[in-house]
Amino acid sequence: MKKYKLAIIGSGSLGGIIARFVAKQMSDEYQILGVQSGNIKNAVKLATEIDCKAYESLSEVIDDKPDYVIEAASPDVFKEIGLEILDNGISLIPLSVGALADKRFYNTIKASALANNCRVHIPAGAVGGFDVLRASMLMEHAQVSITTQKSPQSLNGAPFLEGRALSEDTPEEIFSGSAKEAIEHFPENVNVAVTTALATTGVENTKVSINSIPGFESNRHEIKLLGETISVNVIVETTPSPNNPKSSSLAAYSVISVLQNLVSPITF
Repeated sequence: MKKYKLAIIGSGSLGGIIARFVAKQMSDEYQILGVQSGNIKNAVKLATEIDCKAYESLSEVIDDKPDYVIEAASPDVFKEIGLEILDNGISLIPLSVGALADKRFYNTIKASALANNCRVHIPAGAVGGFDVLRASMLMEHAQVSITTQKSPQSLNGAPFLEGRALSEDTPEEIFSGSAKEAIEHFPENVNVAVTTALATTGVENTKVSINSIPGFESNRHEIKLLGETISVNVIVETTPSPNNPKSSSLAAYSVISVLQNLVSPITF
């Protein structure tokens, strides 16, 4: 079996989980060529741990000709690097799916993947159920919504709040709108909303509710799909990543699941 070559952009909590898992448990299927990060010290530390390169630039990544690049950094980084990666015929697995709420960027990425015979593999992130959600949308028209509940600490600092600190005592719905609006206002909190929207009714038609729950120790996402003959509820509740309370470690493992599917003779 061919061993595929990987590069990872992002050496934070999620990128580290992916890198360590692949290095320890998937070394027969994948070779990690290197890691790139905005923080070169973090990249060097992780690269030393898993015995690979620490890239200083995207051009070094591309020159190494990986089969796949995993983006585990931020929506802004995805927008900065995504097109160049695909233009060089390298497939991409992005965690910062929220960037695809930008219709122009989405169309540009799609066109490049088609033109250069590569793919963008979207992981489920911190939610799931996309098999039944997508099948339901093929079956009939439906309405889709996602309700997110997080602690104030997970949501504080979002651009939408404009510096306002959320109450530590009173639960509140702090946002209601489309997935497109949600990711603009909460770029580090609701990649799951955009992933759900892309799999179903689109970023402008998927309704999002974001709620701050004082004392809440989990990230909870509830996806509801309602059609004429089918109703789907998907609830995922996870503990926030210890090093990144705005996200969940499950998101990293969803990338690992994609990697497993890419090499498995039987896929889901």
